[in-house]
Amino acid sequence: MAYLAKKGNRYYICESYQVAELDDKGLPIKDDNNKPVYKNKIKWTLSSKNKKLAEIELGKYEEDKDRGRIGLDRLEASWQSVKEKYLSYSKAAKSLSSFKLDTFTFRDIEKFAPRLNSVKELTLSFAESFFAWLKNDLKNSEATIRRKGTTLKNIGKKLVDWEIVKDNPLQKLEIKKVINEREIKYWKNTDDIKKIIDASSGCWKTINILGFYIGTRISEALNADFNFVDFDNHTIKIQSSGTFRTKSRKFRIIKMPQYLEKYLLELKKERDKNRKIKATKIAIYSDGGSPNMETASSYLKKFYKKQGFEGYHSHCLRHTFAAQYLLKYKDIYGLSKILGHHSVTITEKYYGHLIENYYDGTMSKFELV
Repeated sequence: MAYLAKKGNRYYICESYQVAELDDKGLPIKDDNNKPVYKNKIKWTLSSKNKKLAEIELGKYEEDKDRGRIGLDRLEASWQSVKEKYLSYSKAAKSLSSFKLDTFTFRDIEKFAPRLNSVKELTLSFAESFFAWLKNDLKNSEATIRRKGTTLKNIGKKLVDWEIVKDNPLQKLEIKKVINEREIKYWKNTDDIKKIIDASSGCWKTINILGFYIGTRISEALNADFNFVDFDNHTIKIQSSGTFRTKSRKFRIIKMPQYLEKYLLELKKERDKNRKIKATKIAIYSDGGSPNMETASSYLKKFYKKQGFEGYHSHCLRHTFAAQYLLKYKDIYGLSKILGHHSVTITEKYYGHLIENYYDGTMSKFELV
């Protein structure tokens, strides 16, 4: 049974357990009766500085243990307990979209292996078979498989962090990169781009224009704010605000193309006329409310399909800006800054193939004297 112990000014939840002693070869040591020899250990779990709070956590610990969600035999931790723990971590530490992706990944894992019971079954061969099933049975794209594979690999890392296993069973798992044009959807001609803009209205038109003209992510477009638009200097600032965080956790200032600046200026003038609307976000409904990311992503995907673009989604706006900018200016470093990528390496990975042969043509014209 667990108990509280104090070290310094902090309380810990302690519990005794036994582990088999192993020899130099990693095999269990046995006594004269051929039975494994065990040694006693104490598991220390960090708790509160406040004794009353620590006692509450101790009670919850015992309840969780009774329900089978905490096991002293960590190697036998159930799949269900790891799922609950990981999704709790994901919900607390990640964005809502990332949490939903993690949820979908667990759902697909359980569809693939409905009898999965223990984390010991998470092996490289399991992961590789899972990827093949996603591709052949669910017809997932390489990009989707990569995202789900990243979640699976992160589960392996957390198993080590939480001391459920000693070594990450998925450490050597290779996640295929999405680096070719075939797997990155974007609108390739101006007529199609104009068609999308003209067919949309309200906040949806605003989101489309922001994505096409400065490459905002859907989350950034939904959180773009007139307080961050500087019409005097013709710039817009993409930054974290409230509960929203940019992917890089950094802000970036972007020079606005004339079309975007003119559109936002007209939108601002119309907004100022309506005294009932107090919201300063750029993309809002006519009543001042704003869609959440899930609603926006779902609507836009259906909207693009209705316009004849099957399989297109909100991130294709960002891909379109990146591809069109790069094809026109050949400036991958500048593109990286505008997109807010952590490094130009990321930009090269996704879009470098668009201009990989460009410099062959420029060298034939290069002269010094």
